[in-house]
Amino acid sequence: MENKNIVIIGLGLLGVSLGMALNGKGYRRLGWTRNPDVRAWAVAENIVDETADDISEIIGQADITVICLPIPRIMEYLKKYAKDWKPGSVVTDIGSVKEVIVNCGEQALAPYGVNFVGSHPMAGTEKTGPEAAFPELYNSAEVFVTITAQTSPDAVEQVTAMWKSIGTSVVELGLQAHDMLVAHTSHISHILALSLTEAVLDCDEADLKLRFSGCATGFRDTSRITSSSPSMWREIIENNQPAVLATVKEFEKRWLKLIDIIENKDYDKLETEFAHGKKLRDSWIDYKNSKHNCKW
Repeated sequence: MENKNIVIIGLGLLGVSLGMALNGKGYRRLGWTRNPDVRAWAVAENIVDETADDISEIIGQADITVICLPIPRIMEYLKKYAKDWKPGSVVTDIGSVKEVIVNCGEQALAPYGVNFVGSHPMAGTEKTGPEAAFPELYNSAEVFVTITAQTSPDAVEQVTAMWKSIGTSVVELGLQAHDMLVAHTSHISHILALSLTEAVLDCDEADLKLRFSGCATGFRDTSRITSSSPSMWREIIENNQPAVLATVKEFEKRWLKLIDIIENKDYDKLETEFAHGKKLRDSWIDYKNSKHNCKW
């Protein structure tokens, strides 16, 4: 990969963290964002090696481009700047849904001989912006790389090598399989955290201070992701609505079952459900600990 140009479009949390992580990995890092102050800061702080005012000038030099933008902006840029990438180069992204993005990318770029490969690193925090970035964000993360009938094996190899160079594990998936998976493993968590936060804190002003006092680490941990960007999560769910809806309805069946158990005062059965949940989560923790050699 020595001397390959990697262009990072979008210098927020994920883009800046990627630039930091790629430092010293054998790539020449170029970056672009609309804010000229952030572009200058990124060069001064060794986030990227080079930038320019004109995005077309930057992406024209790219061997690999990683678009680190919200879902609608990813698709907008793919269409708007398709002709500016050089033939044979590879474009990927970090979007949380894949079918709409990959379909857009392949349709926009294929006429210009540019390869598109969808990526989704399972990494992030509830914070946003370049000031929240840190080089370890991607450490030991899984990255889903999506494959279609049009995907170039060489392009997949280049994208995979880039992600592996910063310590991630790469898993190849189809588009619909990816979007259904993340609806279960990520998107529903944000909906549940929202519902929990509103159920606990959306109350009369007279009761709110007491609720604040009564909420401790359990509420903090289970509600943490409610502090994520509202517009980002609207865009994610809007672009993965069928899979999210199916997942929410699956959860609803389990929730109604628990309500029925409690209404019938079947506490032995409730304890069995708690034990089953504990076993499931503990097995996941064991998997993570063994895979990453760290304590989750």
